[in-house]
Amino acid sequence: MSTEKVMFALDIENGWPPVSAEGVWCERVNGNYKLVNAPFFIPDLAYGDIFSATPDEVNEHIFEFEIIAESGHSVIWVMNNNDIDTTFFVDMLKRLGCKVETLNQFSLMAVDVPPELDLDALDPLLDLYEEKGLEYAFPVWRHGE
Repeated sequence: MSTEKVMFALDIENGWPPVSAEGVWCERVNGNYKLVNAPFFIPDLAYGDIFSATPDEVNEHIFEFEIIAESGHSVIWVMNNNDIDTTFFVDMLKRLGCKVETLNQFSLMAVDVPPELDLDALDPLLDLYEEKGLEYAFPVWRHGE
């Protein structure tokens, strides 16, 4: 399977997100796209989701998409605005089966949470690092649905 970079146009409100577009990796599936990484700024899309979209004729960016098949994965956005050492945090996430991508220039992480992940193991880790000053957003949360 070959992957291609697909560009999404982003709506900026109050200076966020800090970029106007995000490129994500996708595979083509029967004329649709399958997302193969966790996005940093695209709400409602998670790793493994299959979606349909038509890139804009002018700049090839996607402005609207429709999810055809949900993967069951969730996404956590982690903001590290307090320069906390996250080495152990990332290591533990990976041991739990998450994929972690970092965008260092904005102190951001996008965490892919697979459907089979044990939330009893994840929650204490999130709580511990929230106390240390990490901030989270849950743009896609499908666990416990």
